[in-house]
Amino acid sequence: MVSVKIIKLGGSVITRKEEYRRARPDLISQLCSRFKDRRDIVLVHGAGSFGHILALRNGLETPGRINGKQEAVARVTYDVSYLNNIVIKTLIKSGIPAVGIPPHSIYPDEIRDFSTVKHYLESGIVPVLYGDVIVENRQFRIISGDQIILDLSRVFGPDEVAFLSDVDGLYTADPKLDPRARLIRRIRSNELNIEGKGSDATGSMAGKIRNIREIMKYTKRVVIINGNYPERLESFLKGKRFIGTVIT
Repeated sequence: MVSVKIIKLGGSVITRKEEYRRARPDLISQLCSRFKDRRDIVLVHGAGSFGHILALRNGLETPGRINGKQEAVARVTYDVSYLNNIVIKTLIKSGIPAVGIPPHSIYPDEIRDFSTVKHYLESGIVPVLYGDVIVENRQFRIISGDQIILDLSRVFGPDEVAFLSDVDGLYTADPKLDPRARLIRRIRSNELNIEGKGSDATGSMAGKIRNIREIMKYTKRVVIINGNYPERLESFLKGKRFIGTVIT
């Protein structure tokens, strides 16, 4: 098995989440350039405003029967694929051979085959997956980037997993609401006990933390970095000190 790092570019970082289909091309470019000469990574990106807004507007956040939802499912699938193309185009422009792998093609329960990801990794090509909509047995459901990372971790046992979010890391309270909130620089996974409420189509902060605790069963450490500062990503990739949270 190849040695690998799994890195998520959060939807709140690469898009403006309150504006439908609004990417942040300059920041995407700065982040992508940090991956130059790296062939040991799998990238996963969130859907951001290319997925959540329309999904919530059409009631796709809860799995259900496809009847009456076909047009909405098709549109969201198109939109998140479009965002993936933006990321892929930017990576290639930065000199990084990358290929988008649509999760809807590998995620029906009877398939769920990550061999394509493995083949690209072994060939020196960076695979890029993303939050998507899955359809099977006349049912639809959203598959989040976080869930994809958990499943990739089970398969590849990555050395590290990094989440690029719109905050510096985990805090003692919500830093957007409480000015007294302190950044937690290092914490053990069994100490994670964070509750929160969210309004996106893939779940709350509490759900994300539960996902991280599961991921920790398959990797040595998870880090959370503010993706609005690409130099922090660069420091992480080079093994230098960075501002963020390290979970062991």
